[in-house]
Amino acid sequence: MLPFTRFLITIVMVAGLGLAAASEARADAVVFSNFGPGMTFNTSTAWNVSGTNVYSGRVVAQSFTPSANFTFSSAQLAMGIIRGPNILQVVLMTSSGGFPGAIVETITLTDAVAPIGTGGIVLANSALQPLLSAGTQYWIVAFAPEDDTFMGWNLSLNDFSAPVLLNGSHSLTGPWEFSAPRGAFQVNGAPVPEPATMLLLGASLTVIALRKCKCKIGNRR
Repeated sequence: MLPFTRFLITIVMVAGLGLAAASEARADAVVFSNFGPGMTFNTSTAWNVSGTNVYSGRVVAQSFTPSANFTFSSAQLAMGIIRGPNILQVVLMTSSGGFPGAIVETITLTDAVAPIGTGGIVLANSALQPLLSAGTQYWIVAFAPEDDTFMGWNLSLNDFSAPVLLNGSHSLTGPWEFSAPRGAFQVNGAPVPEPATMLLLGASLTVIALRKCKCKIGNRR
């Protein structure tokens, strides 16, 4: 086989390995979860999530902090509907002073919430796929935009690691009350490759190219 042909094959193989590694890194991972084994949770008790005609409108917010950089892909909430329009908004928000801050993305779900007590888990897929930065606090907020909606966010089995925030005036900006335990939820995302990984791949390709060129020059002497 000619040296140049071997050189091209080597480059293609290394590039293929790099693409495979990048593809694996983009696969969804669990950013945060307080579900029990097998996605279990408390099916008999829930925090109210409602429109303005039910308890003046209850909004529930829960925080999480990624341990690495991810692109947000979805959130799963243990939710059940009691009555009213089956419309739920799952809102991803930044944190400001330990409370929900600015809206990052609002995901509206229609007819997606199962009846309360049936063990339903609603899936909210992100369209924007924003970056979740490592060590930064974010909030997942359950909001019922229709006045007569009455839902419940089922509790986790035993998560007292942080307070759940409750608002009783149908507002995403507070005021907030602290309570516990937390509702059951999971945040999923695609890991963002570290810059060092990309630099290593580039350096490997450069070294291979230089070695092949050196061998080629040596063969001509």
